[in-house]
Amino acid sequence: MSVAVVHNTAAEGRRALASGLTQARVLGTDLVVLHAFSGSPDPASEAKESAAVRDAVLAGLDEIGEPDAAWTLLAGQPDPDAVSTLLGLVEDAKAELLVVGSRHRSAVGKFLMGQSVQRLLLETSIPVLLVK
Repeated sequence: MSVAVVHNTAAEGRRALASGLTQARVLGTDLVVLHAFSGSPDPASEAKESAAVRDAVLAGLDEIGEPDAAWTLLAGQPDPDAVSTLLGLVEDAKAELLVVGSRHRSAVGKFLMGQSVQRLLLETSIPVLLVK
């Protein structure tokens, strides 16, 4: 079992990472960071993206005073899209909780919430912690 956090380099993503780490410690389980690759046809892009995600996660953990926290990265190519990939990664991680960062939105933004976040909320079979 694990706590899965959807990777996002924005401030809300860093808050989700911090919340995910806290939840993993409370539940006594592993922290897994999920990332859907951009889908670039460049063969070197996966390695570059993976390195960039690792660097961003390490920087985020350092920012919250947890530079030595244990975590694992699970990533995959969009198949057929990023949300489907993330849902598959949630299953691969055997996650018991999904943590997603979301920014504050206007009334219209709340209605639309963002197709990706909305699909994750609706289609995952595990509890979701939405962090603002």
